[in-house]
Amino acid sequence: MNRVKQLFKNTLIFGIGNIGSKLIQFIAVPMFTFFLTTKEYGEADLLTTMVSLALPFFSLCLYDAILRFIIDDPSNEESIISSAIFVTGILVGILTIIDLFLMFLNVPNIFLYRLAIAFLIVQVIQSLLAQYMKAIGKNWLYSINGLLLSVLILLLSLLFFQFDGNKVYWYFYAQIAAYVISIIFIEVCLMKRIVFRLASVRKSWIKKLTMYSLPLIPNQIMWWVMNASDRLLVTYFLGLSINGIYAIAAKIPSLTNVVITIFMQAWQLSSFENANNKDRNIFFSSVFNNLLFVLVLFSSIIMTFLMAIMTIIASKSYYSAWEYVPMLLLGGIFSNMSMFLGTNYLVGKNTGGIFRTSIIGAVLNVGLNIFLIPKLGANGASISTLVSYLVVCLIRLFETNRLIHINIDYRLLLSATIILLTQIGCLYAHAFVAQIIFPILVLLINYKYVFNAVKVGKNIMNR
Repeated sequence: MNRVKQLFKNTLIFGIGNIGSKLIQFIAVPMFTFFLTTKEYGEADLLTTMVSLALPFFSLCLYDAILRFIIDDPSNEESIISSAIFVTGILVGILTIIDLFLMFLNVPNIFLYRLAIAFLIVQVIQSLLAQYMKAIGKNWLYSINGLLLSVLILLLSLLFFQFDGNKVYWYFYAQIAAYVISIIFIEVCLMKRIVFRLASVRKSWIKKLTMYSLPLIPNQIMWWVMNASDRLLVTYFLGLSINGIYAIAAKIPSLTNVVITIFMQAWQLSSFENANNKDRNIFFSSVFNNLLFVLVLFSSIIMTFLMAIMTIIASKSYYSAWEYVPMLLLGGIFSNMSMFLGTNYLVGKNTGGIFRTSIIGAVLNVGLNIFLIPKLGANGASISTLVSYLVVCLIRLFETNRLIHINIDYRLLLSATIILLTQIGCLYAHAFVAQIIFPILVLLINYKYVFNAVKVGKNIMNR
């Protein structure tokens, strides 16, 4: 019960910060659609997507490495973080040189690309420092920082959009300023710790950290391809305006991702801490099935209220985005379960397995996008996303079974499949009134998960 209690505690801590931050990000969507045209929002989203592609390259995914190694070897914390920051400093220096070089190029919209590089630099620094806070157990501060960052993005965007000029520029000004303030906040929180000492930099730790994190770079790239290649190909085949609408559709499944983001931050810590326990198969299986239940329930609820959500978050010109949401929701379930199974590779320090499975999914995703988008429009992209995530999930389930055996609740899996597919059919048939039945069915058929959650909650409260 202690490890379950710790998992619940960490989930609650990360939940307070993440639910607030995700809610604020969700509130920001109608603001962006109000101030930006579909073309401007498509352009901003496209550049943001490109920055997310560059982030693994220019951070070397060291933020994942320091979490794993500091938890595993806290006695070498100073050497680990100092070595990571040393490498990060070199990478930021390279980015700065690239930015200065662009200043001398006479290329249309070059200033926008320079803003994107500045945005990338602050993300590299902030992601490393934020993960370090989590690695040393400052989970509350980590959550507060996430909430602060979202509040700043919302308020600064609202402020900057009032100014004249290119609204896409102001979009990035707000993002950059928010990340800078977040970095300052983290530095203040870590004032009593030695975050960097040149004398503590060790070649051995640089080697260990990079050897662990380097396979995660292509994994992140492949994950980016699966998440974002559809945006690029939708833009290529259908134009920036349709990409802006599709980008809004992709925001809806992020409501479900709030759950997984909160949980995965807590689960990553618990999985490392319980990696060597004899009964880890039972523990991992229980968490897997409970997570699947929550994702299915949340997806069903979102589809039930999808039309109401669309009227709240977007203007009329974006309303057709609802058509792409159901397939993206299903893809989100398999994406999140794949992330959960990916942790099993990290537990075994087999980061190469994550890379290999992600490549398969990415290649499949791009191929399906190229084939389906011209035939089915933007829905071709959502179907491609669903199929590729499903394939990755199945492969990871099979491969990690050798390390950690997951006992799947097939009653849950079968009932979820039937209910969600029927609900999607009703949605496309415009049977909106019938939608309320489906989340109720999920709860009734799989009631034991509700009872177990209540039981665990009572046990935790009584201790």
